[in-house]
Amino acid sequence: MNALRLLPCVALVALSCGDGPGISPSGDDQTTLQTALIEAIDGDVVELGSGTFRLTDVLEVSGKTDVTIRGQGMDATTLDFSGQEVGGAGLDLTNMTRVVVEDLAIMDAQGNGLRVNGSDGVVIRNVRAGWTNESDTENGKYAIYPVQSANVLVEGSEALNSSDAGFYMGQVTNGIMRNNVARGNVAGFEVENSINCEVYENLAEDNTGGILVFELPGLPMQGAGTLVRDNESRANNRANFGEPGSTVGLVPAGTGVFILAANDVEVRDNVIADNRSLGVAVISYDTLLALEGSTDTGDPDYDTLSEDIWIHGNELTNNGTDPGTPGDPIQMLLGFITAFTDEPPVEDLEDVVSDGFFPADPGPGTLCLGTTDLPTFIDLDVEGVAAEANGEATRPIEISRDTTPHECEGTPRPSVTLDFEG
Repeated sequence: MNALRLLPCVALVALSCGDGPGISPSGDDQTTLQTALIEAIDGDVVELGSGTFRLTDVLEVSGKTDVTIRGQGMDATTLDFSGQEVGGAGLDLTNMTRVVVEDLAIMDAQGNGLRVNGSDGVVIRNVRAGWTNESDTENGKYAIYPVQSANVLVEGSEALNSSDAGFYMGQVTNGIMRNNVARGNVAGFEVENSINCEVYENLAEDNTGGILVFELPGLPMQGAGTLVRDNESRANNRANFGEPGSTVGLVPAGTGVFILAANDVEVRDNVIADNRSLGVAVISYDTLLALEGSTDTGDPDYDTLSEDIWIHGNELTNNGTDPGTPGDPIQMLLGFITAFTDEPPVEDLEDVVSDGFFPADPGPGTLCLGTTDLPTFIDLDVEGVAAEANGEATRPIEISRDTTPHECEGTPRPSVTLDFEG
């Protein structure tokens, strides 16, 4: 690689060389950094020195190969977008091949913090991204946001106070999120409409929901195959401050792991604790439609069901002890169940909660809970509850805590191998 910091300082006068390595903060950080990024050629390292760079617009890079953007550490180099006047992101990378962003912080951007779009071979390492204000709906949606990309590695990073997901991996093929920390977000980690992804050895704490695996309609890519293992998802009890009406805005405060209409998901060997509403939820999109009073996703190719789910070997403690918040979907459903069945008012929920939407002829692997040391389980029969609530019931509501139909072993998900890890 050609490291910009190795050139004589006289050649970098326009980039404000200081005494330390890399580009130093200047009186016009926007021009300085955008110029460095534009002028970087394939193979370059754009190295930023210590200090705070104050930006007024998005920093954009497009169409480059083997470029590294490197600071001196997430506690030493900060891209401060609190004065940003225009732009939908802080650092925005598009159509890159083998790009590395490492050792810096990206704070208070309009829109998203770090977005990487349409790229192949992406490494985001030791990056802190997020917003200073806590629980603020005006914060950007995604702190670290690789989307429509392939061979993506996000590691050793932190995401703070996002109004949607701190770490979001959307429409990605072959992705890994490992050794990261998410705090203060609506969703700590989210894998959405992605193929062959692995989420492991992360900490999700003090978010609304810890780890989400979603499959949503109306997107250009359908996903399958996510391994969620060896994570800690603890005390994710923050009030939901997501955009009203958004899918993530429906996630109940106090959610450990939430699987929505996803296929081929293995959740194993995680510590899931002290999430007051839900330990692990397995939900179909039909539940969202029922809550909306609708039956149509608008996407004829979309499969609404969660299938081939295997939940096993997790340490599930002290979850579901105070489920729901007034007006949220959990309290609404539990209220209907109390009203329309002989069930006593629900004061706590089981380890694994299913909405009860399954294929017409579900196979043994549709939802597996293992064969030993089973978690507690409840099927809420949302279809029956919704029919009763709408005056359309043709059968009694069938709440079940029987694990027998789900005592099975699923197919182990392999670990993900990437073509590029920087």
